[in-house]
Amino acid sequence: MGPFVCLPARRCWALFVALVAACSNRALLPMPDAATVAPHSIQATSDTVAIPPFGSRLLVFHLLGRQGEAVPGMVMSFSIIDEEDTPDSGGARLSFASALTDGDGAVTLQVIAGKEAAGQEPLKFEVRASVRDVDPLKDPIHLDVPIFVTTNALAIVEILPVFVDRSPIDNSATVTNIYFYDDTTCASVSPAHPALPMRGVRPLPLGDPPAIFTNVVASGVHAVLGLAVDNNQGVVAQGCSDLLGASLSSEQPMLVQLPLAWIYPSPAGSFHAVSNFSLAPPLPGTVSAQNTWKDLSNDACDPARLWLDCTIDALSGTSADDPLDCQPVPGGEGPLGALLADRRAASGGSRACVDQLDGSGKPSLDAEVYALFPATSLSDLRLKKLPDELGKALTSLVIESTLTVTANGSANAFNIDHVLTAIELPNADVPSLLAMTSLAPSVREAAFVPGVSRAGQLEISTASNPHGFTLELGSAARFTFAASSLATRLHADVADVSVFVEVLANLARRDENGTTLRGCDALDSLLCAEVGQARGCLSAACLSGLQALIQRLDASFTALDGQDLDFYLSGIAPIVDRDGDGYADALGCDTSAAASSSSASGGPGLWLSTFRSRTGITNLYGSWTAERYLAPGQ
Repeated sequence: MGPFVCLPARRCWALFVALVAACSNRALLPMPDAATVAPHSIQATSDTVAIPPFGSRLLVFHLLGRQGEAVPGMVMSFSIIDEEDTPDSGGARLSFASALTDGDGAVTLQVIAGKEAAGQEPLKFEVRASVRDVDPLKDPIHLDVPIFVTTNALAIVEILPVFVDRSPIDNSATVTNIYFYDDTTCASVSPAHPALPMRGVRPLPLGDPPAIFTNVVASGVHAVLGLAVDNNQGVVAQGCSDLLGASLSSEQPMLVQLPLAWIYPSPAGSFHAVSNFSLAPPLPGTVSAQNTWKDLSNDACDPARLWLDCTIDALSGTSADDPLDCQPVPGGEGPLGALLADRRAASGGSRACVDQLDGSGKPSLDAEVYALFPATSLSDLRLKKLPDELGKALTSLVIESTLTVTANGSANAFNIDHVLTAIELPNADVPSLLAMTSLAPSVREAAFVPGVSRAGQLEISTASNPHGFTLELGSAARFTFAASSLATRLHADVADVSVFVEVLANLARRDENGTTLRGCDALDSLLCAEVGQARGCLSAACLSGLQALIQRLDASFTALDGQDLDFYLSGIAPIVDRDGDGYADALGCDTSAAASSSSASGGPGLWLSTFRSRTGITNLYGSWTAERYLAPGQ
């Protein structure tokens, strides 16, 4: 055979491979990087290896794909990684620095130990196996296996985390990360910033069998740290135990229980709270307020009928026997009142106001006054809807407040300063947040309220000794109803009951000799002529009657106010520490929000409240959450 000459490099290499294959009965391994399966991970036959001084051990590494399949024909590299206290690894050596994975994706490496460490502690280093990733921009895939050089006895240890002082709310832990530190004590371990041990971190899901650690030296002391985390990887419980090597047996595994204590952050700080209350069934005073506003549209001739009642009632002034309340006393309103009463609609008349007659069969004054209102003017005010809108507004309550929580010197005990800042009826047609300072003078601050931190929750007051405020719900309802239901009807930014009544009365119109009269002038012109009296006979009574109507409607909200303290609270909320600094970032957890929480154990806080209005006492339940805006001491 003559000299072999091959100039094109690719053709030369292909011919060489063909010649070698022809001369061999063995199948060729794929060339480097010729694998059809992309490498994903490396596994070893042992998670740790113990070798006597100057001895050796075989360690098999397997290269696997994403689905766990073998990856043959890839170059696997090996190196020794020194520990800080053994910079030369005691003179340890490896049988080779690199090799191709075989048909099973495996490489068998011989690790040759050097001298042992001085003293009782084993000499420690790591053997790293690595494979270049298919993507050249990514770091190589690697696995580090701890190596211990020692003549001491070795043992197997099973670590089982055990939660202590578990309460029903402590259900947030999902995985315990176990850190096993060889030849280290817990005094040298920082749970807040744990160093990575040689053996790596062993995650143990809740309910799984114990974590097994092999080749544990049966001498010295080993630290075992457990950090239980929730779904957001926030630490919720922790514990560290020193394991005496002398207590271990090389003949059988030892089960070690690792106690974990729940971490409860401090609730100290200043918080902005939002509390939500459902006012169902209706509070005492709600129905009476609705009925008062229903009087504007209760009869077919309303509001004319009610306007007449208020005007006639004002003819006799006010007294203990006959207060000015828009309810005339038969025979008690003077001669003019008697004349007008004779012309009122007879009971049992037609439901249509235009057809209602007085006792003599003539058109009633109720119908005559109702006719003063233009056809569409009253329909635009939607008077029949007012009671329902008021009732709807009083079905829900939102209170904003601040909570300043400070330690009082006793274990887990705190003083709380609770200040109401704003109130809102969110179900009103146009809800508005009302500052408490805009209401009448009230008790809106409760100081030195007792608080107790217990099992990750803050308890504020007790049901038997709640803290109280002057809520003034009636005043808030009056403002909200006027600013929403009344203002929208008047197409105004701001309105109150007096403005609404004035607009309502001025809808009445009467033509007198070419002059258009409105309000009380129109009423006086009509009624004085009807009963044969001089013009102006009802001017003063009409004005007084409208003031009485304003007071009557305005006072409808008073039944919702209590006297002095009318709103009492006691509550509880989970203490939420999102950043793990040991202090609450929030009290209660908004389950609708996406914010993560490392120690929240589910849901918002709970208020038990007592509402004491002038007409009765009602117990309410509310939910609340609070976000910190100042840390302790700020």
